[in-house]
Amino acid sequence: MTDHNGWPIEAPTLLAEIAADNTLEFWRANRERHEELVLAPMRELAVALAVDFGQLRVLRPQVNRRFRPEVPPFRTDTGGVATTGGGSLLGVVLSATALSASGGIWGFDRAQLQRFRAAVDGPPGADLEAVLTATPGFEVHRGRALASAPRGWSSGHPRIALLRHRGLQLTRSWELGPWLESGEPLRRVRAAWHALAPLLGWLDEHVGAADPVAARPRPAPAAEVQPAASAESTSDTSRSA
Repeated sequence: MTDHNGWPIEAPTLLAEIAADNTLEFWRANRERHEELVLAPMRELAVALAVDFGQLRVLRPQVNRRFRPEVPPFRTDTGGVATTGGGSLLGVVLSATALSASGGIWGFDRAQLQRFRAAVDGPPGADLEAVLTATPGFEVHRGRALASAPRGWSSGHPRIALLRHRGLQLTRSWELGPWLESGEPLRRVRAAWHALAPLLGWLDEHVGAADPVAARPRPAPAAEVQPAASAESTSDTSRSA
């Protein structure tokens, strides 16, 4: 199946309800609604986008809280992620208020950051500036950008604004409306992802994939504390030996 007919207008309403009552009790009572209104249409969109961009990983509604037990247990959005051959990411997210399409690398690891800065400092940096200029309508994600020049770099560098980035991702968002219940979400996301091809090509060539990350070990269970033996019981044991 390569068609997608959008989401029911009730889908963002349900996401807002989850945000307001992010509890296991509410989830259990509304899990089937979430599957029908939110998750099933997202899976259909992933299948349709895979024709042009390869397989997408659809985000699970449950949040992994193993190392973040303080966060709410369920996502208040839905989405999917595709990976390019060079390690860049394409993302789509539906929230209670907007549909967003993004592309790039949200956060560089140490080796990626070194390659990015070396490329920006050289001739490829001019190519990147041209790519960004030729990609209007997208917002550059600046959440991970440094406030000042990176250590070892002059604040007067002609591309200091790019050198401050610790990731590079562009996003386009659309406020939700009646178009959500049509083939328009597929059309908008597909067009946005194609428009991001030059950026992804630059990142794949000059930055590349992140280094593999070793799996975090599961926390060891707390050892059961045995009561200390009394002097009398120790004395009794030694006598019986």
